[in-house]
Amino acid sequence: MATSGELFEQDFETWTPAQAKSFFRAGMVDDFFATNTGNDEWVLTLVVVGRQGRQMHMQIRTARETDMHKVRVFKTLDAAVRAAGEIGFDVRSIGIARLVLRSQQRSPRATGSVARENRGMLPNAD
Repeated sequence: MATSGELFEQDFETWTPAQAKSFFRAGMVDDFFATNTGNDEWVLTLVVVGRQGRQMHMQIRTARETDMHKVRVFKTLDAAVRAAGEIGFDVRSIGIARLVLRSQQRSPRATGSVARENRGMLPNAD
């Protein structure tokens, strides 16, 4: 296990999976990302909404770890993503979340015309 300060050059506490799950349900956790530590090991980091809109990063530790500065290291990216799914994230597809926001900001009229244009590209769409 590594300490939390090694990845972000700051020392902060970590959460157990149960704590992360309860904060996720409370709406305090916005996003997650997995970072390769360079040794083919991965660390799961949660993006947390702080006071006054500030974002903080929290990392996960094992449930039995008592040192609040020890970070759980996953051997594979799949294991880190699986842990994010257990916290509550939808991990069926992973990508940049901002792309979804852009598509939702389009006007309904513009979205309809794009859909009609794309239908012509599909065989037997009409």
